[in-house]
Amino acid sequence: THYTSDPAWILFDLITNTRYGLGEHITEAQLDKYSFYSASVYASALVDDGQGGQEPRFSCNIVLNKREDAYKTIMALSSVMRSMTSWSAGSLSLTQDRPTDASYLFNLSNVTSEGFIYSGTSLKTRSTVVSVSYFDMNNQELDFETVEDTAAKNKYGIIHKKVTGFGTTSRNQARRLGRFILFEEQNSTETISFSTGLA
Repeated sequence: THYTSDPAWILFDLITNTRYGLGEHITEAQLDKYSFYSASVYASALVDDGQGGQEPRFSCNIVLNKREDAYKTIMALSSVMRSMTSWSAGSLSLTQDRPTDASYLFNLSNVTSEGFIYSGTSLKTRSTVVSVSYFDMNNQELDFETVEDTAAKNKYGIIHKKVTGFGTTSRNQARRLGRFILFEEQNSTETISFSTGLA
């Protein structure tokens, strides 16, 4: 018997296990193991735990004791490590939101004069305060960690969002999730279209 709180390998096990997972429908050969390994490396990297020590960046501690929709469960486990699963060319792989090298550079030589068109939500509707629920192992009860974007709150007021930290038992992991959500909401824009000079 093996134990891990690494969400990448928990997900891998759930997908391939024939007793309580999807192993009768998906085999290990159909998984992009490198993408799971890569997600695991990022998830298990040690970061500040907020108490003078270190902890894995992402950790998942949860009991799945009832039948749930497979897709929703996979998405929930993937979200613990800021990932999404995708099926392509007969293989299931993980795509993770993490720092990476640029995959393509755009400049004046490959973008036409029409350029890029961006769209996004109004800054006035984006969260300025986020409360993330997590299970406190010491008190054995649900608790909340609240983070805020002070500059945005002073400008737009309190726009509160509550989020469930699925499988989260660390206060600082809940805090990191809240910070990530605030950063994404305050800095995200969606590219609608662009015109390039590529053939």
